[in-house]
Amino acid sequence: MARSYATVGQMTTYAVDKAVSSPDLASHRDHTAHVELMLSHMLEFVLMAPRSREAFLRTIALSERETGAIVADPRPRRSSPDLVADLLPEDGAAEDAARLGVAVRVQSPLSTARLVRIAAALGPDPQDAIVSIVRSHDADAQRRTAAEATAQLEATTPAVPAIVVSTWSRIGKKLAKADPGHKDLWETIGEIGENAGSPVVQYPLDARALLTSPRVAEELHGHLELLRRASRELLNTSPRFSTRRGQVGAHLQAGVTRARAGLELGEADRGTLVHARRGTRTPIPLGIGSLEDPAEIAQADERLDALARDAAAWRADPSLLPDPPELIGTAVSPEAEGARLLLWALFHPTLLAERGFALAPARRQPALTSTTLALRLVEADGDPEVLYRISVGGAAPWASLVPRVTREATAELAPESYAVAPGKGQSTSDFVWEVHRALRSLTIPLRDLRG
Repeated sequence: MARSYATVGQMTTYAVDKAVSSPDLASHRDHTAHVELMLSHMLEFVLMAPRSREAFLRTIALSERETGAIVADPRPRRSSPDLVADLLPEDGAAEDAARLGVAVRVQSPLSTARLVRIAAALGPDPQDAIVSIVRSHDADAQRRTAAEATAQLEATTPAVPAIVVSTWSRIGKKLAKADPGHKDLWETIGEIGENAGSPVVQYPLDARALLTSPRVAEELHGHLELLRRASRELLNTSPRFSTRRGQVGAHLQAGVTRARAGLELGEADRGTLVHARRGTRTPIPLGIGSLEDPAEIAQADERLDALARDAAAWRADPSLLPDPPELIGTAVSPEAEGARLLLWALFHPTLLAERGFALAPARRQPALTSTTLALRLVEADGDPEVLYRISVGGAAPWASLVPRVTREATAELAPESYAVAPGKGQSTSDFVWEVHRALRSLTIPLRDLRG
């Protein structure tokens, strides 16, 4: 195998240095635009090498032409390509060089209008070319918009650039073979580009095994039932997902405020998922795990009764919460905690915001019931009266934890709902992304109806 003459560290350092000094960084707040900027400069670094440019042109741009430096200059307009190069004229050809524009995306395909604007930014030469690099999931949609852009351009201009659609996966695999000297660099670029548009679930979980197991569903449902019952008995309220601004994850809670302690379902600690918590302070485990034996259920009842009598004290100062001498019941299993982690990624407000959804107001959030756990959403830039939902359960007992996405009924459309089951061997990140994409698809009928 050919030896690499540049390293991943050198490429990453170059991209970071370029990105932080770019005017583009200040003009974009969403992290996907920042990732695209980084990838542009990573590509720029590798394509400094003539051999790598040749491999890129031949394998990705599908061109036998030669090119000058492919650079990621600061863009004066968002419609400009992310990287631009002059395609050098062939022997005996006119001196005016055609141009190559490269556009990178990590979350959704380029729109038809954006492709048309990029074509206009390149110039009128019929030898111009556009390379659009997207995630594998978006390749088919990008090919459709590329065909629409070509049709629009052909109707208005005599010179239409070729639009080539490629994927980050293809970049990582094909160029690692075509340009073995920079194999590690191409594979890194491909992996970052392919995964950057997906939610990051930092746990190597088997989504299918966890969410389709009746045993895991029953166990997690038992912990949710403990939270629901304890909230009713100790706080006289029902748990809901919090809509507090600035929270960094999904937060199923009852009565938690800055001033007073409440209850939450969170990370496993000392065998239990249910904790007492005030504000952002460290949660204190309730000391109750899975309950099956009648004697354990009786012990749990006694503990909840004692906590109810002292609620005023420990809600004001959670440190007064008495520690149980030992865990009541059975400690939460790794599988149940894994399933909770995966579901909490589905309910993660930041990941949902990246798909265009915001949490519905607190008054509209559904309470946890004996049959259903749900989070209600609105489209960030849509009608606030149109409600969407991700839910688990729906019946008793729970046979699985397979999530369901729903668009609730409107004056114009009937409700629509369907389950999204994890596929065999599907990664956790891809499964979370698939559920959020399914949720996004429920907005399409409403958009079509309103034109």
